[in-house]
Amino acid sequence: MWIDIYKEFSELTASEKLKLFNAMKEDLFPDEPNKISELLNSIRESRFASGLGCVHCGSTSVKRNGKYRSRQRYLCNDCGKSFNDMTNTPFSGSRYPEKWLKYIEMMVEGYTLPKIAERLEIHLSTAFYWRHKILNALGSNGFNQLQGIVESDETFFRESMKGREITHRKAKKRGEKDEKRGISKLKIAVVVAQDRNGSVVARKAGTGRVKAEEIDAVIGEYIHPSALLCTDTATNYKKFAKKKKLQHETVNERQKERVKKGIYHIQHVNNFHHRLKDWMERFQGVATKYLDNYLYWFRWLELGKSLAFEKRVEQMLISSCRNSVVTTVEMIRRT
Repeated sequence: MWIDIYKEFSELTASEKLKLFNAMKEDLFPDEPNKISELLNSIRESRFASGLGCVHCGSTSVKRNGKYRSRQRYLCNDCGKSFNDMTNTPFSGSRYPEKWLKYIEMMVEGYTLPKIAERLEIHLSTAFYWRHKILNALGSNGFNQLQGIVESDETFFRESMKGREITHRKAKKRGEKDEKRGISKLKIAVVVAQDRNGSVVARKAGTGRVKAEEIDAVIGEYIHPSALLCTDTATNYKKFAKKKKLQHETVNERQKERVKKGIYHIQHVNNFHHRLKDWMERFQGVATKYLDNYLYWFRWLELGKSLAFEKRVEQMLISSCRNSVVTTVEMIRRT
C-alpha cells in the first residue's frame, strides 16, 4: 500500500511535498515535552532572577495559585491579579504555543515574513505582529556599556513610509531613486558604536546629516566615561566627544588614513555597516518606524553568531521573555 501512496506523492508539486513532509515530521517527531519544559524553567529563572515578583505591579508578595493547562499560576497579594511565567511576554495569549520554537528558529535564520507564514501555516499579519512583539521585547533588554576604544560612525537608509500617508514628498515606487542625491532629509541616519570587546549599539538618529545632539541622544548613555572615542574627522563627533568629555582620536579617511598610531581605526564599525546593509536587503525596504527593531534584531544575531544554532534559538526565546513587556496589535499599528 505504501508504494501506491508514494506514487501519488511523486505527483505533488514541490510546495505540496514540503507541506506533507512537515506535517508528517510534526506527527512522527514532535518536540519533546522535556525540551519545552526545560525552556520554560530557563525562562522562569531568567525572568525572576532577583526573586519572584508580580509582573503587573512589581510586588514580591506573591503566592502559587494552582495550575492551568499544566502551567503554574501565581497570585499577587497586593494588586490581586494573577499571572504565569509567560504573562506579558510576546507569546502571552497566543493560540499557537506549539509553533513558538519553530517561529524563533526561523527568526534566527532571518526568514522573511511570507516564508514564515507559509511554513508555519499562519496568516501573514500574524507573522508580522509576532515578529514585532518579539523585537520589542528584545529591545527592552537595552544595551551593554561600551568601554575601552569605542568606534563610531553613521550609515544611511532610504526613508520608507510603508502604511502611512505621505505629505512631505511625492510617493515613490519600489526601486525608484530619490529626488536628491547623497545625504538629504530623505535619508535616515543610523549611528553605530562598537567597542573592541564586540559590544554594539545601533540606533536610528534622525534624518540627513546627524547632529552632535542626536548622536548623544542615541549612544551617549551607553559609552563609559573612561572610554576613548574613535571616529572620522566629522565635526559632529568632535562636538559630541567634547560635550561628553571623552578622549577622542580621529582618522582622516578622506586622506586615505585607515589606521592611526597602529591601533585607532573605525574598520569594525564600517564592516558592521556593510553586513547590516547586506542583511537588510532581504526585506526589500523596512518601514522607517520599525527600523530600530530591525537594528536590534541584526545586532542580536551578530552578538550570538559564534554560538550553536540551538543555543541561539534558546537565547532568543529566553531573552524575549526576560522583561514584562505589554505589546498589543494596536500598539504596533500606532507606532
